[in-house]
Amino acid sequence: MYKNLLYKLLTFFSPNFDKYLSKKFSNSKNLNIVDIGFFKGSFSKSLITKVLKINKEVNISLYSFDPNSNVNMDTFKEFWEYNQFSWKHSNMAIGSESKKETFTILNAFPSSGSSIENILQDSFWYKTRKIFLDPFGNKKNKISNFEIEVETIDNLFTFNDHIDVFKIDVEGYSFEVLQGACEYLKNNSPALQVEILSRKIDFADKEEEIFNYLNNFNYKLISRKQHYTTHLFSDIRCVDYLFEKLPK
Repeated sequence: MYKNLLYKLLTFFSPNFDKYLSKKFSNSKNLNIVDIGFFKGSFSKSLITKVLKINKEVNISLYSFDPNSNVNMDTFKEFWEYNQFSWKHSNMAIGSESKKETFTILNAFPSSGSSIENILQDSFWYKTRKIFLDPFGNKKNKISNFEIEVETIDNLFTFNDHIDVFKIDVEGYSFEVLQGACEYLKNNSPALQVEILSRKIDFADKEEEIFNYLNNFNYKLISRKQHYTTHLFSDIRCVDYLFEKLPK
């Protein structure tokens, strides 16, 4: 019960670019979304809701990915059935190459701590949140690990597959996801909403790494918004970025 309430609260305070993106695609006949790090679908639900308020005739296709198969997606399924758009969901992870990996879930905070590259489990962020938000949780059952399949964007989508927006929220694994989309980004121009999650001491390097990589494809930064609920009383920093490709 409290975890659902916490998720709704964090979703409410999380930064987003819905207003910009919904306006950008308001006159589109088709809207194709790839949501990587789907969890319960808050990003896609919010964006689709705003677009449909402006343009009820748009044909929407959603491709979502999240290795956590234990997530209850009943609310999003009801939203999908009511609005009748195309939706394909996979429990495959997205990364830089095809392989098997270990996926880690922080059982107290599955929305924030589920990742291949889990930097939160030994962080001060986790310790402070655990004290205040899950003080009576099972200390011995801190995490769950399981093996998952990892695939790349380049192997899943062809140059001719038109995607309007990629959202990448994978708890510290964004660079690997982008690396696996190299060929697609060379030949296409989707808008990119990318989360960078890192220890504060490493954040500048992680940010520069992604900025330099996207600059190779002529992407520019449109906006950035910080997750203040992550940043406060924490050794972790989290920022969302919106990128668009410059016209040639």
